[in-house]
Amino acid sequence: MTENNNETTTEVHVGPHIPAIQWEQVSWLITNTIITTSIFFVIILIVSILWNKALKSEKKSRLKLFFINFVWFFDKYLIDSFWSKKFARNYYALVVGIFSIIFFWNLFWLIIDWLGAWVSPTILHYLRPMNSDPNTTFVLAFITITMFVWVWIKTHWFTSTAKWYCFNFTWDNLWMKLINVFVGWLHLIWLPSSMASLSLRLFWNIFAWIVLIWVITFLGWMMSEQVFQVGKFLSLPFWFFEVFVAFIQAVVFVWLMIAYFKQASEEHH
Repeated sequence: MTENNNETTTEVHVGPHIPAIQWEQVSWLITNTIITTSIFFVIILIVSILWNKALKSEKKSRLKLFFINFVWFFDKYLIDSFWSKKFARNYYALVVGIFSIIFFWNLFWLIIDWLGAWVSPTILHYLRPMNSDPNTTFVLAFITITMFVWVWIKTHWFTSTAKWYCFNFTWDNLWMKLINVFVGWLHLIWLPSSMASLSLRLFWNIFAWIVLIWVITFLGWMMSEQVFQVGKFLSLPFWFFEVFVAFIQAVVFVWLMIAYFKQASEEHH
């Protein structure tokens, strides 16, 4: 706000909508990320009910066929990845759940951005893409690394795990024993660093695409005002490509989860 000759004028910010690095508070204890996440999980609940109803129904339908193929594809993929049907079935819900959350959250973000760009920019004050909030990606990374430690303890027992990470004083000679102890400490440091790496990799990839799409959208709107109306559609190819990016982000995250779980289940000497 600026005051000049007893008149008050408002400075209007002109430029692309760039969200803050972290969530923004809408009201007391309510943030835009919480609102978006709540809406998303309501949608997931509705889809789950439809899923359950379709699978129990004896009638053939495209929805039922899609759900069956979805389950079958991931079941086959995880069995091939883990080389064990039992191990794949034990962690099927976790791996597929994380994949679905990342992929469909990102698709839901495209809908939010479309509403913000073409319907009302005010929506973006109340709704924020979940994976563009570092707290969300940190929770996903925390779950992954915690399950990695759990699988390791379940495979090697607690005493062996504690020895491996804290004081692995085993080998043929003193130097190799000291090296093993140091390597164990490096593995211990690897746990929080991997958590940070998983979280920040997903966050910055999604956040960078948010910034890119909104810059392109803004340039398109500016071009439409100055030259021709087609400029409004300049960002559409980027929006379609974001569907591919969302899929790749989900796949990479799941690949890393599978690699961690396989490593934790292997025998170490």
